Amino acid sequence: MSLLSLLQSRSKADCERLKESALAELASIFPGTEWGIDALLSYYTPENVSNLWNNELRKGVKSKLENAGIDESSYGAWLGDVHFINISIYRKSLFDKYRSNAGWRISLLAIPRADSILVGLASHYQNAQNHNKLGEASNLIHDVALDAVSIEKFPGLGRKITSADWDQGGLISTPIDHMVNVAISPESMYLKDIRTTTLKKILASFISVASFPRNVTDTELKRVLNETGSLAKYLSLNVYPFGVLEDFEAFRALAYLDLAAAGTRIQLRKKSSTRSIVRVYYGPPGTGKTLSAVAAAVKLVEPAFDANGDLSRSFEKFNSLTEQCAFVTFHPSLQYEDLVESIRPSLTDLSDIETEEEDGLNATPSLEGGELSYKIHEGILLRMIRRALRNLGKEFVLVIDEINRGDLSRILGPLITALEADKRLGAEFPIGIELQYPLAGELESRLFMPSNLHIIGTMNSSDRNIALVDHALRRRFDFIQVPPEPNLLNNTTDADSIDCAKLLAVINSRIEHLIDADHCIGHGYLIGCDTNSKVIERLATKIIPLLREYFYGNEGLILLVLGEATTSKFNIFEMIRQDTQYSKVFNINPNIAATYGYRPHSTPRSLKLDTRFWSAERAIPGPTDEHYAVQSVLKVYQGIAIPNDVLSTNKAEPYETTYSV
Repeated sequence: MSLLSLLQSRSKADCERLKESALAELASIFPGTEWGIDALLSYYTPENVSNLWNNELRKGVKSKLENAGIDESSYGAWLGDVHFINISIYRKSLFDKYRSNAGWRISLLAIPRADSILVGLASHYQNAQNHNKLGEASNLIHDVALDAVSIEKFPGLGRKITSADWDQGGLISTPIDHMVNVAISPESMYLKDIRTTTLKKILASFISVASFPRNVTDTELKRVLNETGSLAKYLSLNVYPFGVLEDFEAFRALAYLDLAAAGTRIQLRKKSSTRSIVRVYYGPPGTGKTLSAVAAAVKLVEPAFDANGDLSRSFEKFNSLTEQCAFVTFHPSLQYEDLVESIRPSLTDLSDIETEEEDGLNATPSLEGGELSYKIHEGILLRMIRRALRNLGKEFVLVIDEINRGDLSRILGPLITALEADKRLGAEFPIGIELQYPLAGELESRLFMPSNLHIIGTMNSSDRNIALVDHALRRRFDFIQVPPEPNLLNNTTDADSIDCAKLLAVINSRIEHLIDADHCIGHGYLIGCDTNSKVIERLATKIIPLLREYFYGNEGLILLVLGEATTSKFNIFEMIRQDTQYSKVFNINPNIAATYGYRPHSTPRSLKLDTRFWSAERAIPGPTDEHYAVQSVLKVYQGIAIPNDVLSTNKAEPYETTYSV
């Protein structure tokens, strides 16, 4: 029990007395013929106590202690003697010379004041200056270990380390709500209240960690140590996914210096099943393509998320996943330099300028007293690629809205090739693209598209101004149609109710007949219309302007779509007789005008909304005669039998229609 007593001790005298027997007890588990054991017993110094009291202890907690009459001396007495006990156990046979900080070493760490005992694997970066960066490297090595042990189902691999473990209460099994016998609730003690930077760096070096309370039993502790020892031995023999330990050690160093490059090397060393999604949702305007894309993105990142049919929840979740989900809208002027990489000028205040030149580029003083420098700009796609490479165990999604409004060949450049699943990192034929402007700190300039980065686009099928992509790019995307769904619409609640589903189905069947299905109108244009006034407003401000675009140069067809006729009592548009209009404009006989080449128009050149249906001149735009306006809308579909399949898919076979006008 000497080992457990040592790990629980807060007295320097007890630690020194128990050290030799504790290490001997540990050697019975890890014999010296195969294993080496190093122990570091760290005690608080007066400088440690002063720094913790003045700098590390949180202000709110310190204020409570001071109000209770606690000073630095009392706080130091409460800390005790022992800062931490760190025991490293390593395999001596791995190298010609003993190196306790190399290979897969076991780390047994006790933090007495936090009542915590930790067992896990650790890396060799204790001298690293950036503990956050070190923690990221350790987590990447955890993924390597997890991938290896999943084959053999080894027990003993703990969880990843996080910043909460060295700054908050992640390693404190039982919350501590009293410090120096003073209640600090509702707050509890954080590890940063009692630890120095040295302990922070040691914790960041943990590849995996399992935390136990102070009252852990001797039997349980030794069981975990035995399991972790078997795991460390397996990993050191297999050095997965590397065949030579020296190669793996080089990988460890690379992980700290260039995490993305290290992640790339892992995937190049082993082949994994690629499941990358490169998808485009396409359909007419207003069908919910963006909603579908966002919902699909959230589902990829968090498969367990359930929006319960509320799409707004999907958007909220998407916006909260700032690291793993990104959204960009394509437009005609977008280029490779915007989405991937470029060099851009930056003006910096002279007082903030460091002596070192950034990225190896010379700076030129400006006339304003600042300094003009040029920096490498990484676009959202390149940033998402790097995030995915640094976190191979997570999914990342880039949603590209209006993907057909940008020139994909110009925007993606050489990354076009890497979009295909079998060209991704970890696939059968991975292709690395040479970056034009590799960062100065990067060890490798080649960029691989990771398999955990998915691209989801949306495309308006009615937009013919810009072609989607050439055939080489078209085959790299999966296309999913999002058609109008009239069945999602309801009747209005007014007495003279408008059936929005029938209205949309009839309008779309006529548009499809006159143009094509790509120009149908999505249900989104009428979604949420629970009153007649809302339907009228949507028609006047959304749907009719869209129809004017569709039938530009031949607006008379709009009358056909909306069932307008001069013989009807109710019309959305003013139905002006052509001969009447002619007589008001020209003071000449029509027959004489015909000799000049005049041909009467069958429809007005510019359709004008009837003010009874909609008047934009009113203080609050709307119908001057709502009954008339409602009847004008009902007239569009009344008397027409609407087959069920038209309401559900808008793809019915042609059917007979009759009008009562």
